[in-house]
Amino acid sequence: MTAACYLLGIDLGTSGVKCVLIDAAGQLCAFAFREYTPDLPQPDWVEQDPDVWLHAAISVVREVIEIGGVDRNSLAGLSLSGQMHSAVFLDRGRRVIRPAILWLDTRSAKQVEALNRSIGRSQLAQWIGNPVMPGFMLSSLLWVKEQEPATWDRLAHVLLAKDYVRLRFTGEIATDFSDASSTALLDVRQRVWCAELLRAVDIPIDLLPPLRSSSEVVGHLLPHIAEAMNLSAGLPVICGAGDQQAQAIGNGIIRSGLLSSTIGTGGQLFAPIGQYRSDPQLRIHTFCHAIPEAWHWQAATLTAGASLRWLRDEVLSGRYSYQELADAAASSEPGAEGLLFHPYLAGERTPHMNPNLRGSFTSLALRHTWRHMARAVMEGVVFSLFDGLELMRDLGANFDQVIASGGGTKHPLWLQLQADVFGVPVRTTQTPEAAAFGAALLAGVGAGVFEDVAQACDRCVKWSEAVLEPRAEITALYREQIERWREIVATRNAKALV
Repeated sequence: MTAACYLLGIDLGTSGVKCVLIDAAGQLCAFAFREYTPDLPQPDWVEQDPDVWLHAAISVVREVIEIGGVDRNSLAGLSLSGQMHSAVFLDRGRRVIRPAILWLDTRSAKQVEALNRSIGRSQLAQWIGNPVMPGFMLSSLLWVKEQEPATWDRLAHVLLAKDYVRLRFTGEIATDFSDASSTALLDVRQRVWCAELLRAVDIPIDLLPPLRSSSEVVGHLLPHIAEAMNLSAGLPVICGAGDQQAQAIGNGIIRSGLLSSTIGTGGQLFAPIGQYRSDPQLRIHTFCHAIPEAWHWQAATLTAGASLRWLRDEVLSGRYSYQELADAAASSEPGAEGLLFHPYLAGERTPHMNPNLRGSFTSLALRHTWRHMARAVMEGVVFSLFDGLELMRDLGANFDQVIASGGGTKHPLWLQLQADVFGVPVRTTQTPEAAAFGAALLAGVGAGVFEDVAQACDRCVKWSEAVLEPRAEITALYREQIERWREIVATRNAKALV
């Protein structure tokens, strides 16, 4: 590789697509973002036209090439990360036959309930090592099979979100082990599609894409796509990873003993593990890392940043920006004068794995203002993540600091809340947009710029020197609040697991 060597990383999110252009030393040369909004056609439905993702991805790539001012022939490779679980449905001609069903969608709750009755959670634990939840590819396939037989009859391929965009880029169908983990169709221990489960639910294995490693070249940029993005045709396109695995690489979270905390639309905790081990009670996800022969635990809360967006748009009618909301929350004392918020606006995963849980404000009084509500929402999101952190510790994870990622790094209150609630120091990386950055590093591995992911992280990932320390008195206050917060879940919200 010549000294003038650049890499592209695209992160296909729930509320927008991001793209970074970096050089071989990991320096950020350009960044672009395009926002979009998922469709909510019916209660519990969350859908998206997959071509919205495609056009947004083309647009951001073209923009970063223009901003970066680089020779398009100096690009070594491109890769993608993407929202996990979401399902795209194609016919034999590889045409989209219905809107994609996203990970936030809960329409398939009855199908999940029937699956747990007929197969049993213990058998699922043995087969795939994970719970099945609405919004997973398996759940959405079962719903389509039962509720849209005409669509089912036409169905020839089902893809995850990033894999659909990459198909349009290259003409090649594939997925990687990390993203496939999120479908509830993969034997995560063996890294193969679970034939036993597929037979049990009568889903043809031919619907599913071939499995590849995250750093493998799976195709090359088609001429018409290259022209649209102002790139050279034939540019290597590397398989990529799920957004959480990609952000872990972008943050250098590739070894046991490290933990990342991401607050975006959803919220996730990510802890690498050296050997496969799932939670027998299926309260947490065990997925393949984007590194060969590595796995990770993932705790998830469904509506993290989405809860603040809900407050902004639906309660406060869009009168304030996220920055203004967070500033207002910071002006309120820790604990929001007793106001509590449960961020279960679309059910919840870790540790409840229950789509029937619902959000709530508790102890709302006349003295509370929208500023207290903003504080309570942000605290409630971090309380929910703390449930996952404690569970990981119970399962044997060890860590003495947290690397924060996602939109939750853009305001100091999000970072201080995590330090105070978790009770451990929090720091960030110096490079923003970790998932897109991680995808770019995977592109570098696939294109031969780096020997492997470890070398890519060693060369390019730099943690911030600034560390936010927990404040002992605030941590103690939050421990008391969390006990009240959990009691409310147990007495008011908890319902039978589906």
